[in-house]
Amino acid sequence: MKVLVVDDVGYTCYVHTRLLEELGYEVICASSGFEALSILEQDSEIKIVFSELVMRELDGLDLFLKVQKQERYNDDGQIDAPMYFVMTSIQPGNQTQNRQQERLELARKLGITGVIYKTRDREELKSAFAHNLKSALGEMSEAAPVDIYTPAQSLCEAVKDIIETKNLDAAEELFDLITCQSEYLEFFINSSSKRAELA
Repeated sequence: MKVLVVDDVGYTCYVHTRLLEELGYEVICASSGFEALSILEQDSEIKIVFSELVMRELDGLDLFLKVQKQERYNDDGQIDAPMYFVMTSIQPGNQTQNRQQERLELARKLGITGVIYKTRDREELKSAFAHNLKSALGEMSEAAPVDIYTPAQSLCEAVKDIIETKNLDAAEELFDLITCQSEYLEFFINSSSKRAELA
């Protein structure tokens, strides 16, 4: 599933992109609300938007309102607006940032999908993304992705190590294992396609 991350701070955008990729999502990053609108207009496959609340020019709430009005189309016709999450450093119960708190409350009332409360703890933030997405997509939703990034990365590293060490026995063993698993996947794909045709 394709996700758009919107943040005018480059490093933050990069961190959020990597965390979502590790959860199995395909991620595009926009450095402003206006860039995000342009991307959404051109890419009908984006189903979810994560936007920073506080940004220059067009903040997360203003972007949300424009996204709701934006007309998007695919080959089947007009499509619904993507699910929309606001990201903020405001912590629940913190009353010191009044204007941001008011914008956040207004965003809730206007119907955003959810709020990601940012933290510097990488795993905690990744867990917040996963929890919010699971709630929004539904626990049994087929759209909820499986984390293929982590095992794929491990596989790539194993292949690299084998080639660098010129270990032919390990190469043959890993190749046989990959071939076997590929056959399982091929069987699953073919049987799923047949069931879909009969439905």
